[in-house]
Amino acid sequence: MKIIHSILVLITLSAVAQLTAEENCTYEYDPSQTSLEWTAFKFTEKTGVKGKFDSIKVVGKQKDKSKFGAVKSLQFQIDSSSVNSGVPDRDGKIKKFFFGSVKGNKKISGTFSEITAGETGTAKLNLRFGNSKTSVPVNFIWKDDLVEVTGTVDVVTLGLQTGLGKLNVECNDLHKGSDGVSKLWPTVDVKVVSTLKKNCK
Repeated sequence: MKIIHSILVLITLSAVAQLTAEENCTYEYDPSQTSLEWTAFKFTEKTGVKGKFDSIKVVGKQKDKSKFGAVKSLQFQIDSSSVNSGVPDRDGKIKKFFFGSVKGNKKISGTFSEITAGETGTAKLNLRFGNSKTSVPVNFIWKDDLVEVTGTVDVVTLGLQTGLGKLNVECNDLHKGSDGVSKLWPTVDVKVVSTLKKNCK
């Protein structure tokens, strides 16, 4: 009985020690471990064109005792001029004709809201560009300290309908699919991947 009692005590102490260690951990947003990728679509058959943004600035509370708390208060700004599709000529046209169609600040700002707690769930991605605002439903998946957020943005809701048309005219032949029709879709898939810093004392 004494042996069993000793084993139970050790298990209990181990569990308490583990819980204490978890309570003394903090999670922090890490810009060096964060990427924002996008997929635009051309042709009637909806062929994807992938890219990313190289400049993302984050403000607001970035450290918390829970990984959910470390991201729910984040506010971010994306520099639209940092768009990077891997083709410099195409990037120049996107900046000039697409994003350039909106006057004023060229920053896309955003926040997250209505985040459901859990390893998988949903949230709202609230975006603003120029004088236009939109709220996009997104899905997220946590894999330990890594979170992946995915959703689809309709660029028309961000005031970019004119820019979409101008870009399609400029790249008319490049946007013709097998049917000979030039088409650039208004929806863009986005994916944010971020690994939080975890510091335990």
